[in-house]
Amino acid sequence: MNISPVGTSSVFFVTLSGLFWGGWVVASQSPQGQEALARAYEAYAQQRVQANEADLFAPTALRAMVCGSAGVSADGEGPRPCLAVAAAGRMFIVDAGSGAAAALSDHNVPLGRLHAVLLTGAGHTQSMDLDDLFVGAQPSRASALLPVYGPDATQQMVQGLNEARGFDGINAGLQAWGPSPEPGGSVIVFEQDGLTVSAFATAEDVEAGRVGYRFDYRGRTLVVAGDGRAEWADTDKSVDVVLHSAATTSLAHLHQNAPITVAEAARDARDHNAMLVLTGAADDSLSQQLQLREARAAGLDNVVAGRVGMLLELPLENSEVNVRPL
Repeated sequence: MNISPVGTSSVFFVTLSGLFWGGWVVASQSPQGQEALARAYEAYAQQRVQANEADLFAPTALRAMVCGSAGVSADGEGPRPCLAVAAAGRMFIVDAGSGAAAALSDHNVPLGRLHAVLLTGAGHTQSMDLDDLFVGAQPSRASALLPVYGPDATQQMVQGLNEARGFDGINAGLQAWGPSPEPGGSVIVFEQDGLTVSAFATAEDVEAGRVGYRFDYRGRTLVVAGDGRAEWADTDKSVDVVLHSAATTSLAHLHQNAPITVAEAARDARDHNAMLVLTGAADDSLSQQLQLREARAAGLDNVVAGRVGMLLELPLENSEVNVRPL
């Protein structure tokens, strides 16, 4: 795990905080002081956006950020699946769970780089924040259309969102695409500047309305599997990292369309020498420990619990995987 050194933005924040606390009385009693502090914090926020943009979109690595979780959050609210993948100067959001737009904003991730949203399922869980993502991204995007890829049911769901907003989905709004990969096969949904993004599914996933996505960027590869079983559809290709919302064996059996279990995902990752990132336990440390224990019991040591704000970086110059907070 890399630990980032303190940069100029951090020094600026420390200095700004010192000014804030040192001038608290003055600022609280003076309109000019309050205005000055507001300008200073606005400048800091803008600096963080610029720093994160340079950090996330440098053409030196394939990167993924955990911006939501498929598990129930610590505050008792439902699943909020969301992952942001950045490469070739573009960002792809995989699943737009509740709070996705706010999580990206909180981490100063520039939505203007959003190229498309990729849904692993067309249900409410995966699409709840789709509207907010579109609205948040539009002021800084060149196109008035935002592509949305997903299972067959995506078309109807997107049409409903467009109608609610008064968009036609042709000139403006959300534009639905259903890659519909054959079981065991894949369909390319994006290919440019060294980056290939493909959708794929197994027979079980097709039946359950699930799709997985694979990102290949100049020799590095990561897969986002959602809660499906699709990550090894292309068994002849290597994978560096798999991000998976797999459930523990005991919880998986409670679902009607049972998702892949942590143990199954861990065995697949072990057999393919891939790192497994578990995104199905939110920031619940007890649930994460249970998932990690099950994965390691299946023989996989190269496994981590995905926390919101975690950044995975796959450098192009070597085969390492760096894990750090954004």
